[in-house]
Amino acid sequence: MPTAKPGEQMQVILDGRKAKVKAASSVGELISVLGLAKEEVLVKVNGKLASDRTPISKKDKVKVMRVIFGG
Repeated sequence: MPTAKPGEQMQVILDGRKAKVKAASSVGELISVLGLAKEEVLVKVNGKLASDRTPISKKDKVKVMRVIFGG
């Protein structure tokens, strides 16, 4: 599994906007870095839906989308 080095950043798409965040080695770690709950988001890595255990690296295209609840 790739390991993020201290101080490294990665670029992600969060709700349609580019954001630089602390580098993470998995989707679950990234969700935590963003301060979100895994039940609130869908994450795509390189165009495919990913679980919180999916490893990621700075080279991956990561898109985080918050799920909207309501009725």
